[in-house]
Amino acid sequence: MHRSLRTLLTAAVALALLALAALHADDWPQWRGLNRDGSCAETGLLQTFPADGLKVRWRAPVGWGFSSPVVAEGRVYLADFHVVKPKPKERLHCFDETNGKALWTHAYEVAYPDWAFDPAQESGPVATPIVQNGKVYSVGRLGNGLQD
Repeated sequence: MHRSLRTLLTAAVALALLALAALHADDWPQWRGLNRDGSCAETGLLQTFPADGLKVRWRAPVGWGFSSPVVAEGRVYLADFHVVKPKPKERLHCFDETNGKALWTHAYEVAYPDWAFDPAQESGPVATPIVQNGKVYSVGRLGNGLQD
């Protein structure tokens, strides 16, 4: 993967995690939040970002993908795509919410077409993981599923 693309991805994940950090008191276990309606019942949230930006709590290098991170029970989950020819892999990462320490990664090979190896194609998982009753569920771009 091109260095600038990896930097952009890392920055995007860091920004998403910063947004989630503001929601620390409530879990955000699925796409669009607890009730899938994009609303947050927390009080005291920032109305605008500080002029010098938000403080980054932690960063984690990840690959390409369109899944958003979710937060549940002190963990952050994110799906990505590890581009390694001829055997690319989709992955589901689990990080500690407070410090970003990688707790585990589940990777599985996928049969992406040749065009997926072109960085301009922006491939990877699109479904956001969901956490329910202490389990995380994820579906890859090609329909591969994971329950942990």
